[in-house]
Amino acid sequence: MEGQKKQQWGVTKPILEAHPTEADLKLNDQLVETLKRENNFETPEGSENRTRVLNLLQEAGYKFVRHVATEKKLPPSTVENCGCKIFTFGSYALGAYGPTSDIDTLLVGPKHITLDDYFKYFPDILRGMVPASDITEFTPVPGAYVPIIKMELMGIAIDLIYASIVSKSTIEKDFDLGEKGILRGLDDTAMRTVNGTRVTKELLQAVPQVKSFRLALRAVKLWSTQRAIYGAVFGYPGGVAWAIMVARICQLYPFACGATILSKFFNLMFKWSWPKPVMLKLIEEGTMNLRVWNPAISHGDRSHLMPIITPAFPSMCATHTVMQFTKSIMMEEFERADKVLAAIHSGKKTWIDLFERHTFFTKDHKYYLSVIAASRTKAADDVFAGLVQSKFRLLVKGIEDGDAGVERARPYMKGIDRVHRCENEDQIERVVQGNLDYQVKKGDLTTTNGTSNDDKEYHTIYTTTFYVGLTLPEGATRSLDISFPVADFKRLITSSDIYDEDLMSVRVVHTRNYQLPDDLFLPGEQKPIREKKKKSSGRTEKRKFTESGLEDSQPLPSKRLQSAQPNGVPTATPA
Repeated sequence: MEGQKKQQWGVTKPILEAHPTEADLKLNDQLVETLKRENNFETPEGSENRTRVLNLLQEAGYKFVRHVATEKKLPPSTVENCGCKIFTFGSYALGAYGPTSDIDTLLVGPKHITLDDYFKYFPDILRGMVPASDITEFTPVPGAYVPIIKMELMGIAIDLIYASIVSKSTIEKDFDLGEKGILRGLDDTAMRTVNGTRVTKELLQAVPQVKSFRLALRAVKLWSTQRAIYGAVFGYPGGVAWAIMVARICQLYPFACGATILSKFFNLMFKWSWPKPVMLKLIEEGTMNLRVWNPAISHGDRSHLMPIITPAFPSMCATHTVMQFTKSIMMEEFERADKVLAAIHSGKKTWIDLFERHTFFTKDHKYYLSVIAASRTKAADDVFAGLVQSKFRLLVKGIEDGDAGVERARPYMKGIDRVHRCENEDQIERVVQGNLDYQVKKGDLTTTNGTSNDDKEYHTIYTTTFYVGLTLPEGATRSLDISFPVADFKRLITSSDIYDEDLMSVRVVHTRNYQLPDDLFLPGEQKPIREKKKKSSGRTEKRKFTESGLEDSQPLPSKRLQSAQPNGVPTATPA
């Protein structure tokens, strides 16, 4: 109707309100087919299994809260009415999940069931409800920014967090997290915990067309995973941050199809005036003494490099872990994707080119750091790997903030789990320094130490290795020394209440590209090979790591390297 005010989504007017052309719809269909070929959509059977897993977690939640209430000798009526509720958020709740997607899950309990209770009692209660084979991974991370238990249950990856609602003595079946009143009295940790579910709900309400949003989000998540720039714990945007960015593009192009949203996404994110925040709605002012994101008054908020602001009250920055190093990587990836999209539109490339796998290990770096978290028992590994992962990015941040002579340190977006069978302490020492001579397949041994088939006693060592790719300044001559950030990182790990020096160790090992383990490379990928040394034509030689604070490759002595090199960075033996 003439004179009628046009609808506005978000904080600004749309850039373009055009509907899709035939060419747009054709590209959209091609994108859907590409995602299907990439196994990006869950099967009906897989969806049913996810429902069963969530129902199991709900049942475990009931047993947990009632068990704790009984342990605390609460009145029988309180024990009987002590309810809880499972919520989902992230890609599953947004409807953009695939067969390998995890389920971000929140368990909400009443005020007398605390977060400490959750980590103390819930793991054993859940384990007692299912066969041991149904839980193939289980890693509690109580020290994370959002305390979490990461697990694989009945073939489904689960990230389970817990929140105690201090204003509720019981949690009813129809309990809703949408009411702001439930936030009253929550500490910062609990606030972050419940915010995921609240954000997901508001996010879906903020997009003009959910179908276009979901398709574009699927593509962005696949792209960011393939390009190894996914995960807040590693300094990249996590699932909610990518979703908010995609939703903002949907607001700016409200009638566009998913393929068009994707094209505009890379173009606008590359050109975005960072640190201008990406927001889906105006920030609500703080009430109930709750702090909201406000760079005008908070130095911490002003330091955020790529602020992506959650829509639910109280608004927070979903990308507070992004560093200068990781931001520069993302800018390069946005630019690359924008160029690929231009070629797709001109018919020179296809969608599969957008999702080309990263070259982090094959050609991006000559030098790497291997951060090896080693444990002598599976139970120790379950908690220690999570601890090291939660602090891993701080090593990279320490290198960034220090004067180490590194142009860029790039964290890889996941840890690599391995299991090893050793016969003596010398072999164990080699394993914790990165040697894979004693690696075995997980299915080839039990999870306890014991005796092998040839009656030899053995020790099972569990390792999770995190990788940092180092880029050194071209032609630089000054010394390279990362011993201080490495020492700070190791001190952070070993000072944790979780750390047990009899069962756990963490090493930071310098690894050259040709020393990288074979299991980091997919079939068809070319592992780097050692270059033949060329005779120097002048007196100036390239820096060696022995001259710059990192230990060069040397035969390992038969003694504990940890005490010999408390702050140094040993070098891996070739794998």
